[in-house]
Amino acid sequence: MNNQYLAIYNRTVIARGKLEEIIHQVKARDSNLEPMVFEENSCRRIDFSWNGDAQTVLNNATADNTSSQKRGRPKLGVKAKEVTLLPRHWEWLSTQKGGASAALRRLVDEAQKNPSTEDLICVKQQQLDKFMLAFLGDAPGFEEASRALYRNSKVSFEAAIESWPADIKDLVMGKFMEISDLHSGVTSS
Repeated sequence: MNNQYLAIYNRTVIARGKLEEIIHQVKARDSNLEPMVFEENSCRRIDFSWNGDAQTVLNNATADNTSSQKRGRPKLGVKAKEVTLLPRHWEWLSTQKGGASAALRRLVDEAQKNPSTEDLICVKQQQLDKFMLAFLGDAPGFEEASRALYRNSKVSFEAAIESWPADIKDLVMGKFMEISDLHSGVTSS
């Protein structure tokens, strides 16, 4: 796993790198710090206990991420929920191989493998908004930045985050520009 992570404390990026690297950086800086950790690409928060030395923290953090990988047959985790469709949709689903449930699973799997640009934009906007909310929700400009994010207004977004710490401002602006590029049809290589 080559994911890059960020450790953020007091609205400042205090460590960046692989999970093991940031744990060691944080513990070397101050063994009592308990920063928020995010996976950099997805902006997903990673929760684990900072109690103990660097190796203990790393063991706990990686155990939390791998605890679901047990021997034997994995549980499917099938959940029954209500789906409301028009009669013509139910008719089409009933003609599909494996029935309605199997057809819906195939459709969802395909949509996840090949998301539309609109879906990517929506996911990335939600990720960035959730990331900002985690530690900037009460910061000046947060509400304006969130609205500008969903409007794809670069001018408004930049104005809203102007007072934020430089490293955070650079980070969220970079994420905003990735989303803006998707709106413009620009793809990264």
